[in-house]
Amino acid sequence: MKRIPLGLATLMCLAAGPAAAQQLLQPSVPANKPVPTQTGVGPQLEQAQPMQVPKVATDPDQRPQSSSPIPSTGPAKQVSAEQATPARKNPASVLDAAGKPLGGMIQVAPNRVYDPATGLYHWTRMEGQQQKLID
Repeated sequence: MKRIPLGLATLMCLAAGPAAAQQLLQPSVPANKPVPTQTGVGPQLEQAQPMQVPKVATDPDQRPQSSSPIPSTGPAKQVSAEQATPARKNPASVLDAAGKPLGGMIQVAPNRVYDPATGLYHWTRMEGQQQKLID
């Protein structure tokens, strides 16, 4: 009788191990099948119950008073008149290219002014304490 080499026998056992493990995890077939309790498609709806309409008196004086009074102030905090109006920016002192002061310019950014007369925005640069128009 021939003998199987030890290495080949070990290899065959290692290869058969995962196959045997898969057979162990197979679900078993139930002996009896569950009987469906519902017939038809989808769940069955119950019959609607008639709803009673609550009776409300037509005259407001006949209605019961609320258990909690309505507060006179809401959850929001009152805003003072100073906070309600937006802060006006002071007119910027801007010089034109010739060095003449331009009035009515509104500072909108560190290097930008708005001219309300023309509706245009202008770039500026700082020269000492004054701003000078670039464009």
